[in-house]
Amino acid sequence: MSIGRLTLISLVLLLSACATTLTERASHIQIITSDEAKQYQFVAQVSASSSLTGVARHTGYQNALNNVLDQAAAKGAQFIVLDPNSEPSYWTTSEVVRATAYKRTQ
Repeated sequence: MSIGRLTLISLVLLLSACATTLTERASHIQIITSDEAKQYQFVAQVSASSSLTGVARHTGYQNALNNVLDQAAAKGAQFIVLDPNSEPSYWTTSEVVRATAYKRTQ
């Protein structure tokens, strides 16, 4: 096996070890559109960031998204609408996810 291949395998293993898992409560939050949110009650603005960027941007974005989902669940939300500018970006110092949290009206 070449040194390049070993380096690549090591990098993939390292990056996958940096991923956060989705909590049980966060797994119940649904991502919806702003039009769908009109029928629900506003709960809070939530945001999170991850320093994993560049080649690890998707892992960093997923970590931040998992954190946002968990924050929304902790505030009693059932849904989030992602900020349209929240997406993985290669040339950045951190991956940032922003969302608005909602719940069903009583």
